[in-house]
Amino acid sequence: SSSSSSSSSRPLVRISRKKKRNTVSPPSAFAANEWQHVAAARVRATAEAGPLEEHVSDRVHAFYYPWYGTPSVDGEWQHWNHEIMPHWNQATTNRYPKGTHVPPADVGANYFPSLGPYSSLNATVVEAHFRWLRRAGVGVCVTSWYPPSAADPAQRASVEHSDSVVPLLLKTGEALGIKIAFHLEPYAHRSAVSVKRDLQYLVDTYGGSPAFYRCASRGNLPVVYVYDSYHTSARDWASILSPGGAHSIRGTNHDAIMLALWVKGDSPGSSAGIEPFVTASNFDGAYTYFAGSKFAWGSNPQNWASLRATTRRNNLMFSPSVGPGYIDTRVRPWNSQNTISRGNQGSHYDHVFEAAVSTCPEFISITSFNEWHEGTQIEPAMEMHELQALRSQAIASGVRRPPGWDTLEGYYDYGRIGPHGYLDKTRHWVQRYRAICSR
Repeated sequence: SSSSSSSSSRPLVRISRKKKRNTVSPPSAFAANEWQHVAAARVRATAEAGPLEEHVSDRVHAFYYPWYGTPSVDGEWQHWNHEIMPHWNQATTNRYPKGTHVPPADVGANYFPSLGPYSSLNATVVEAHFRWLRRAGVGVCVTSWYPPSAADPAQRASVEHSDSVVPLLLKTGEALGIKIAFHLEPYAHRSAVSVKRDLQYLVDTYGGSPAFYRCASRGNLPVVYVYDSYHTSARDWASILSPGGAHSIRGTNHDAIMLALWVKGDSPGSSAGIEPFVTASNFDGAYTYFAGSKFAWGSNPQNWASLRATTRRNNLMFSPSVGPGYIDTRVRPWNSQNTISRGNQGSHYDHVFEAAVSTCPEFISITSFNEWHEGTQIEPAMEMHELQALRSQAIASGVRRPPGWDTLEGYYDYGRIGPHGYLDKTRHWVQRYRAICSR
């Protein structure tokens, strides 16, 4: 159930994804034998079956995380073995477990992926993901991306995967009719000028693919979501985003629709807190990212009508971000106060999606397809009876079992709506969006 809102003066939602360190755990015997056989069979079956939506919407964008790794593909576990993160107060940290999760049975997430802990570089996995996006009616995969030059040891797996996986995403997108856009993540010394170099790299390297997303209604320009955009000054952004800026991208081959992260307003009922920043920066629009109303002013659906009025007044695009819920207590065990319940049969997702559709924005973004650590994913998750069956198989096989496999403690499933329930809910709301807000 949903916990009460936090009284802390340091809200967890503002913790940057940069702080998710990845440590390497040795693969267990079960990972090397039984699990790979079971997981491979599940991936093949998923990729080959399931209804596909004939029409997908290029106005509905799903945030996608390509940072997962397995020993069989990547030589080590990546991200599934997430660190159990310390609290900033040592006394609080001492009350909780320490260390890292030990895949495959023990993963850094409160739900267990239907495909098992997978590699983002596994082509069959990506095919399954894109078939699921089609089933959901989602036309654009917005992949988390760092430039290859980003050097941050704490983000090694995320940085390495984020660019190396792009050719696979584009190839699969071309085959299945899914477009690829980019979610530009923060990195050390990121500036407006470095972002201009990033845009040049993305367009020059990948812009020739038919799956490289371009917005037909806005000059066929690519769309780029800029996470933590407010950490760079409006004056700096204007140097590349204003037509007369010293390093302007406007009117060049590297021009793009740039969306800023809209976090807070000046006061309840007011969007004034960030409106001057977005307009002075000359961003083309804004998105809200966070999958819950308690996280930020901009992510509260009650404020979206005001945000929509603000964007229209300034001729800006708007992409409210909807999500099914939030829970991260297997990586931040002290953070239960920020859990957002998915509600009865996914009712929270219905509520926020309906609120987004009611504003008829240019785009609707989904947080997320597969951010498993924070429990915002719509990707199918195993049902508890499936997990119990896998546990029984492991016990019967007699192989050494990693910690956590015996109890399955801390995992949830999607309840009565089933593993594919959020894909089907998404398809319903995409159809409603198309019907109500058709061009």
